[in-house]
Amino acid sequence: MAAFLYPIYTLVSLVLSIWAISLFQQGHKVSTIMLIFVLAGMTYDNLIVSVGSLITEGGLLKLLNRFRFIFHNLFVPLLVVNAFKQACDAGVTWANHPIVAKGCWTLTIGIITLGLLNEIRQQELIPVNIAGTLRYRPQIYGVPILTILTAILVAVAGFCIWQEIQCPWMFVGTVVMLCCNALPKNTFGVVVSSASDFLFMLGLLATELILY
Repeated sequence: MAAFLYPIYTLVSLVLSIWAISLFQQGHKVSTIMLIFVLAGMTYDNLIVSVGSLITEGGLLKLLNRFRFIFHNLFVPLLVVNAFKQACDAGVTWANHPIVAKGCWTLTIGIITLGLLNEIRQQELIPVNIAGTLRYRPQIYGVPILTILTAILVAVAGFCIWQEIQCPWMFVGTVVMLCCNALPKNTFGVVVSSASDFLFMLGLLATELILY
């Protein structure tokens, strides 16, 4: 089933990327640029998973999968900046403080740095077949603490935006994504968690659209 769904996921993430680019052309906002980077990484991720079985196991597929993790560590923390910028646009009081702005950028750079350092120390990637797809993953796959931290910060900003302008989509999308990714993969597989990532990004894009 996943072998059928991931090409669809690739197409959907590409459509969302085009939507984000069209939004950026309207207002040239920093928050939209952050979304474009994240969606570009998501599109690449789904594409590589989609074509893994066609490329077959080997050095090329391992390298392409290595970039999946690099892009994840490089781009996903940018959502902290996106959430902060959206909170500013929504008129959230604390988000407009200069110290918060500097802290937001510092935290984002810190998360990116830690993620990339962890990737450098990463153990050898091993091939795995999951629901008809071939991909590489770390031999020991730990809890993605930095990703969870990023999502929590986005959820906090989303909740504040909801209270300020009655727009719940960022908060709801983040909570749904966190809950779905917490489900045991052995029971629910990776398809559910991947689908929830799109609901998460859709919530961010919907919020961005409302704030334009």
